[in-house]
Amino acid sequence: MPLIGVVEPDADVREFIESLLVSAGYRCRSFVTAERFERSHAEAPMQLLIADADLPGIDGLTLARRMGESAHPVPVVLLAPEGGEDIEQQAQAARVSRIQRKPLRVREFLQTVAKVLGIAVVV
Repeated sequence: MPLIGVVEPDADVREFIESLLVSAGYRCRSFVTAERFERSHAEAPMQLLIADADLPGIDGLTLARRMGESAHPVPVVLLAPEGGEDIEQQAQAARVSRIQRKPLRVREFLQTVAKVLGIAVVV
């Protein structure tokens, strides 16, 4: 199964996402900051990045842009709050594969992950 990186500063949300992904059969590595993800990804590339838009230090949009330009490009699912329509254009410019609105809806979130990874979704 694909290895997914999760960058989320909130420990409860990070653990929730990780448990959802693991229960769906994915392998997962979690990070508090973009910088930690980048170091790990350089050593062991992941197949998908799920990143919060509002990260300390390097934000989610900047991280998405950097991943698109990296030696090991990876699709990005950006976690963003409901509303915030202005993020749509910024996400497109940063090469974000999908925006997933928070609060997460479990089924929709797992379908998004599967679609971005190119895995058939069973509903």
